[in-house]
Amino acid sequence: MDWKPLGPFTLVRRISPYAYELDLPASIRIHRVPPFSLLDPVANDPLVGQRLEPPPLVEVDGKEQHQVSSVEDSRAYGNQLQYPIWWTGYDSLTWEPAMFVDALQAVGEFHQLYPWKAGHLGNVVGGPRT
Repeated sequence: MDWKPLGPFTLVRRISPYAYELDLPASIRIHRVPPFSLLDPVANDPLVGQRLEPPPLVEVDGKEQHQVSSVEDSRAYGNQLQYPIWWTGYDSLTWEPAMFVDALQAVGEFHQLYPWKAGHLGNVVGGPRT
């Protein structure tokens, strides 16, 4: 058996929630209604393995930096305060130590919206609890 996936193929019709008829070329000698478990949706990435270039850096105080979209939360991890950061142009967030992002406007905006979260005023890791 070949380990490489075949396709993509067009769906002709839905037979049931677990069976779909495919439009297969005559050279492929398999049943037109393969087991549902063998079907995968087509990926949104038209070129498999394509690397997207990171977004351009923003210059702040003479230094080039990545731009922050938003700060989602804060947590105490070990003995360190961390923030999950959405970076502009990326589709996943990263947990960053507070010492790297404390001066960001987005961190201040986050704590204005959520003053009870870790890192706001006295609510620091190892600090007094309110």
